[in-house]
Amino acid sequence: MAAPLLPPTTLPPFAQRAWGGAFASGEWQDWRWQLAHRLTSVRAILDLLGDDFRVAPDVRAAMERAGAASEVSVTPCYLALARPDDPRDPILPQVLPDPAELDAAEQGSGVPDPFREEELEIAKGVVNRYPDRALFLLTNFCSTLCRHCMRRREWEGGFTRLSDAEIDAAVAAIAARPAIRDVLLSGGDPLNLPPSYVGKVVRALRERCDLDLLRLGSRVPVTLPMRIDDELLRELAPAAPLWLNTHFNHAREVTAEAAAALRRLAAAGVVVSNQGVLLRGINDGESDQLDLSRALLRAGVRAYYLHHCDPVQGVRHLRVGLARGIELIGSLQGKVSGLAIPRLTVDLPGGGGKVQADGPQLRERRGDTFVYSSPLCGERVAVDGSEGSFGGAGSWRVGVAAAGPL
Repeated sequence: MAAPLLPPTTLPPFAQRAWGGAFASGEWQDWRWQLAHRLTSVRAILDLLGDDFRVAPDVRAAMERAGAASEVSVTPCYLALARPDDPRDPILPQVLPDPAELDAAEQGSGVPDPFREEELEIAKGVVNRYPDRALFLLTNFCSTLCRHCMRRREWEGGFTRLSDAEIDAAVAAIAARPAIRDVLLSGGDPLNLPPSYVGKVVRALRERCDLDLLRLGSRVPVTLPMRIDDELLRELAPAAPLWLNTHFNHAREVTAEAAAALRRLAAAGVVVSNQGVLLRGINDGESDQLDLSRALLRAGVRAYYLHHCDPVQGVRHLRVGLARGIELIGSLQGKVSGLAIPRLTVDLPGGGGKVQADGPQLRERRGDTFVYSSPLCGERVAVDGSEGSFGGAGSWRVGVAAAGPL
């Protein structure tokens, strides 16, 4: 009999203190319990971590200020993956605000909506950037808010979802454009919504639109894997075939619970691919990417994209240099199956579309500036490929040093 993908969950000391009873009683496996017990402030997270996580008082105060300037949210099951005494822990920097987010240079290095999604809306929630596909944003809610999120602008003003009337108008707008053959349901995270709501949307799209491809974008298999239950899968089944793009960034995230959720999706006929983000100090080493790709293969997930971190305000400290990212992907060749090697992609600012970082649309490089030909209009678009300034990406962790060469 094959060994399990990863050993069963063992809660670290801080999580045992906080949630050991829920884990023992079975509440831990209830997604509703997980949502109800989300941690939604820096202070709540740091108090829970206690002496297992040591930062200087001035750093803690700066982290709390950064958290007050934007939303914070993390599920217990995702936070429990953290090892706060590990200087290279990949979990906490993804959910804890970094003091670097407050830096004036950090704020000036990006824009709230670098890809003009709001300008390209054809109905509320429907973005038609590519001629043949539409992005359908059902909600701005995620159970766990990632610090590298490309839609941080959506966190302001509370969490919402489209009304029935807005869904009807959105589906009508898609149906009225026969060139649209591919719809991606995203947000926020659509799989955090009630199953009946999600089922209503996917059925409407299948019944009223002539689509080749219907996709879901969700980090639920990572941050709330117990949400992938029979009730949800029954609602999705009538819309098959479905594709799901999920978002694992580190092998630590491919838990036994996550692997079980992925198996349930596969058994229901949902094809799962992974779209990670290359993050400084989190997954920017060769061993990080090899371990992740192998864990995903064992879970039946293909490594599809590895995104260059988007030029959004407040995330520059997490960005890996574009040249280094290209080198990293090249270093994986010959060491793992091609199915396990993602394509490093750059989403061109201004709505220019996605390109492969070292692909044929790379026209010129001037130092850290990479110039690409847009797949949508052919125009040349310059991309800042510089490394994020160290001082962020979890430099508040005890013993962390700047990452060395590959």
